[in-house]
Amino acid sequence: MPLLTFRAVWLAAAAFFAGGVNAIAGGGSLLSFPALLQAGVLPVQANATNTVALLPGQFTSAAAYRRELHRYRSLLLPLLVAALAGGLLGARLLMATRQELFLRMVPWLLLTATLLFAGGPPLQQRLFQKPHAHATGLRPVARVLLPIGIFVVCLYVGFFGAGSGLLIMGVLSFAGIDSVHEVNALKTIITSVSNSVAAITFVFYGAVLWHYGLFMMIAASIGGYFSARSARKRPTKSIRFFIIVMGCIVTAYFFWKLH
Repeated sequence: MPLLTFRAVWLAAAAFFAGGVNAIAGGGSLLSFPALLQAGVLPVQANATNTVALLPGQFTSAAAYRRELHRYRSLLLPLLVAALAGGLLGARLLMATRQELFLRMVPWLLLTATLLFAGGPPLQQRLFQKPHAHATGLRPVARVLLPIGIFVVCLYVGFFGAGSGLLIMGVLSFAGIDSVHEVNALKTIITSVSNSVAAITFVFYGAVLWHYGLFMMIAASIGGYFSARSARKRPTKSIRFFIIVMGCIVTAYFFWKLH
């Protein structure tokens, strides 16, 4: 099999499974981003291409959560503005980062994303263990500070993004939003906006490798669609365990490779 064909098959498979696990458990970037690096793509271009490739699945998820957004519709505009600004600035920071520096950061970013993904369920249980006192609405100070917190997290989303969903959920829950479904809905639309503006920035700078990104986008969309349809039949815990193991292996490999 020619090298280019092998890379295409390898990246399509990684994107397919990344889209699938994003639809079920999240953490798909821990599969697709290292796959691009293994295919010989430079770190900055790999991150940019990965962001664009996994973006369509986020739009479909956001559309599915329309009803859950109704309660906090008055918050949507400031939160989305904060997500847009954070994603844009984070993406610009990535474009200004030298390849060598970003490559040295990759193991630490992967380690952070893996730890966030692994600690997700226990932290979510603690966050939602007790209802907040203001279950019918947020305190005025929370309404002011929440967009600031989202802006800070979306800086990370634009710069790297893997594992950022848990950070956004933590900020929303800390502000007083106690419904898991509403938190998931807000998290999905926030990440969609911040990743969209990051993707546009990457395209503008010419950092996206379209000969990889286009078929990865198709593969990720197919994987996400079929996984979403069969999500109830899938053992989510086993998928999460597989992603955590893969994240540990990939992180260890890049630490070994660089050090």
